Amino acid sequence: MRRWRGPLIVSVAYLGFWLGLDAVASVFQARQEVSLWYPPTGLSFALLLVFGLRYAPLLLLTDPLHGLVVSGPDVSWVSIGLSAVVSTVVYTTAAWLLLRRLRIDPRLPGQRDAVWLLALAAVAGPFVVAVVQVLQYTVVGLLTWGELFRGVLGFWSGRATGVGVLTPALLVASRAVPALWRDRPPLPGPPRDGPGHERPVWPGRLRPRWAGRLAARVVDERLEIAGQAALLLATLYLAYGEPAVGGLDLAYLVYVPLIWIAVRGGLPRVVFAVLVANAVAVALVGRDVVDSPLRLQLGLVTLTLAGLMLGALVTGRQASVAAAEHAAVHDSLTGLANRVLLMDRLEAAAHRAERSPDSRFAVLYCDLDGFKGVNDQLGHDAGDELLVAVARRLEGAVRPGDLVSRLGGDELAVLLDGVTGVEEAAGVAERLLAALAEPCALDGREVVVTGSVGVAVADAEGLARPRLREGRGGPAGPDGDGHAEEVLRAADMALQRAKATGGNRYEVFNEPLRRQTRDRLGLRAALRHAVGAGAVTVAYQPIVRVADGRLAAVEALARWRDPERGEVPAAEFIPAAEETGLIHELGVQVLEQACGQAARWRRVFGPAATPRVAVNVSTRQLLLADFAPRVLGLLDRLGLPADALELEMTESCAVEPGARAALERFTAAGVTLAVDDFGTGYSSFAALRERTPQAFKLDRSFVARLPDDRPTDAIVSAVLALAGHLGATVTAEGVETEEQLRRLRELGCPQVQGFLLGGPASAERIERDWLSGPR
Repeated sequence: MRRWRGPLIVSVAYLGFWLGLDAVASVFQARQEVSLWYPPTGLSFALLLVFGLRYAPLLLLTDPLHGLVVSGPDVSWVSIGLSAVVSTVVYTTAAWLLLRRLRIDPRLPGQRDAVWLLALAAVAGPFVVAVVQVLQYTVVGLLTWGELFRGVLGFWSGRATGVGVLTPALLVASRAVPALWRDRPPLPGPPRDGPGHERPVWPGRLRPRWAGRLAARVVDERLEIAGQAALLLATLYLAYGEPAVGGLDLAYLVYVPLIWIAVRGGLPRVVFAVLVANAVAVALVGRDVVDSPLRLQLGLVTLTLAGLMLGALVTGRQASVAAAEHAAVHDSLTGLANRVLLMDRLEAAAHRAERSPDSRFAVLYCDLDGFKGVNDQLGHDAGDELLVAVARRLEGAVRPGDLVSRLGGDELAVLLDGVTGVEEAAGVAERLLAALAEPCALDGREVVVTGSVGVAVADAEGLARPRLREGRGGPAGPDGDGHAEEVLRAADMALQRAKATGGNRYEVFNEPLRRQTRDRLGLRAALRHAVGAGAVTVAYQPIVRVADGRLAAVEALARWRDPERGEVPAAEFIPAAEETGLIHELGVQVLEQACGQAARWRRVFGPAATPRVAVNVSTRQLLLADFAPRVLGLLDRLGLPADALELEMTESCAVEPGARAALERFTAAGVTLAVDDFGTGYSSFAALRERTPQAFKLDRSFVARLPDDRPTDAIVSAVLALAGHLGATVTAEGVETEEQLRRLRELGCPQVQGFLLGGPASAERIERDWLSGPR
């Protein structure tokens, strides 16, 4: 029963309103012997366009109801039934074409929608019905061509005016009921003033007096509307109220206010002006019998269609301008604000904070954890769909006045204007994380992608706890950076901290983070200078054969001693080199030093006594097209055979599709490829089958548990057996005790490396301890 309640209410309301409008139109028709306008037709079109074509059978009832209520006892029910069928078919066909084929938006947001509505609903449809009705009612008699023309024109103009008057007004008014348009996106419109846009402030010497300020407040809307209404009523009275003065000869005057209304208000305002103009004109004319009703009808329909067309043109222009303005400050994929709009609102929030000491605002910098995996596994279309879903969730999780923006990729930012402090901003960050953690259906799969959030709160002095304006030379950047950029950068720093500590959490910008970020920025600058000056050196750690204790290879390790920081651990400057893009140049310098040292050892100690040199490479290096040719060219230039070089890489690097070309070229040349930290990555046996390395380096986390941990013992045995079947060599890293070395010897591990056998040392010490005499 509940399912039928809505359609039943719509049907009863439609028939009731239709009978009321039909009665009003019939009164004027009886007085003038012609239908000056016929609004029920406009109501029927609005019913089909708003509520759907399933209500088309109701149109079959309208003509019989008209016959029962208005017509006399000698009415021809056959003619009425035929007229109802023809009208229903024609109007339903026109509505079907508008909705299904032309796909207009019934809310008439643009010029195209209004033009097609007027062309089919107000012109073509009523014309076909008019021809049929004139022929039907005069089938018993013969008509001259003049009578047929005037009859068709009279029927058509009355219904065309009814459609043009009522249908657009009802469609525009229906925008105020969102429940009718749940399946349609919000209408585009001119940008409205938000929290970040304020009225212009008058300079003190130009500030107008109170009367001028009062006029300025009402002139934009209220005063203009009042003037438009007064002019419209005055011209209507001159044209239709006093025939002795001028009558219909002055009808053109009504175009003046209609043009004014259309140009200033567009289609939404002009449809109601047309409705008022027609109602007032018909009421004024209906007092007396008109000598030329057809002339009056054509004047009304021309006025209606011309006014609506002008309003549609203006609205189309407004929509184009609004779309261009919207595209300039919004993201095309998600519809969120872009960086331009965010920075504009952020600057405005900073200015308000400077004027009000108690005012605070916050920036929440968001990033999706694992978004790259979604793009790689499901495709970029699924990634875009995920970003749109995330955008809607973030909009639902923030307050109504907050601004959600997309900065690029999967990076988003939220501006909270007017927060009480860090606690309120942190609460919003928790809501954002909860919204992001909800599963999302993509391409028939349920995907869960978490997020990380960095929070920065600012007041009039700068960033609240800490205030970065005291240290512009730090992370805030140079003096030219504004307050807005400063806060956004601080939120980004907090985000990076949240991601570095595992993700799926938020981090608030604070004093320790500022110091840490300043140190990291200083480290990056110093590293760039060191790489440019060639200040990075190489140390060599022995890799020893278990069988005879002789040196099999040495691993080249980058070392950097900074004049201010002293010896910088590789665990600090190698990630910094990755982040800044210095890893390629740094890696080439290490390769050149290591290969050059190996070439010198071969000349001094001979090829048989010279160990193989192992150098670590990263994915970034292997993805470069010139990396393999550059390395192989270096070997040729030094006269070093390819098998004297071993390149170590992580498991993830070994299975990277983009690195295939470089790895295949190294393998063909004879360079040894080793998988470093084996057992801690995510490579599969299928990947090993396609790209089998010549060496494995067993991660130190396994060696550290020997010899007492049975599962580790079994894993090491399995790795050694696998390597033996693949024809690869295994090197156990991190050997620090005699017990570990003894167990590895028992398991058959061919090579070991660790502090028990020797730590990283200079080339001279390697020569003295390992190459000059027996070890």
